[in-house]
Amino acid sequence: MQTEIEVVRPAPEVIMRVTVPEHPCAGIKVWLLSEVGKRELVAALARRELRGWMGDHQALADLQLIASELVTNAVVHGGGPWVRMSLIAVEERERRYWRLSVVDSGVSGGVPLPSMPGPEETRGRGLWVVDDLTNGCWGTDRTQVGERVVWALIPR
Repeated sequence: MQTEIEVVRPAPEVIMRVTVPEHPCAGIKVWLLSEVGKRELVAALARRELRGWMGDHQALADLQLIASELVTNAVVHGGGPWVRMSLIAVEERERRYWRLSVVDSGVSGGVPLPSMPGPEETRGRGLWVVDDLTNGCWGTDRTQVGERVVWALIPR
């Protein structure tokens, strides 16, 4: 079973329709960076949103860390005015996963790759954290309209 969600912003041209599976832990959230105030807050907002979707699920802490890293990368490197995060439950070959996706407008043409920061650098390890938590089950795609999607799978 699926549910259609319609989000209408004050400007009539900003309408988004999303179909998500009926599941107590599925959701989608869009942050307009101009409305957030400080861009650093988006990672905290992502963690709070996941808690609202999942409650105290055993995978919550890992998903919150993954979301923090991916949302921060989208804000810092995406170059667009918004960031979208979604969480859905998927089943593949009798295995059950959470699929967390973070999407940005794709303005920045680069492909997210883990970097090799020096020992004194305080940034640049986020995708290594994601890689470790997902056992390498993450990747990037582009939508038909050029948005960049970074997704991660973890068992549920």
